[in-house]
Amino acid sequence: MSWALFIDESGQDLRESPYEVLAGIAVEDRVLWKLIRDLSDAQERIFGVRLFEAYGSEAKAQKLLKRKVFKHAAQLDAFAAEVR
Repeated sequence: MSWALFIDESGQDLRESPYEVLAGIAVEDRVLWKLIRDLSDAQERIFGVRLFEAYGSEAKAQKLLKRKVFKHAAQLDAFAAEVR
């Protein structure tokens, strides 16, 4: 048995992003491909398209969640937990 370790960061420069994220996940090799497919399917279900197809490369959170998005979202009331 072997494991794949994925670590990613976003917003570490504290310039373009109003957030900072550091995350990691260890995945057993026998379930790795299922996880990749499930994530890809979730992208299509949530965004209506697989993000790699939309961007032609890795989708960056900065492109999805620019400061303007947070500014506009702050103008609305918060979603109820069951709706979110």
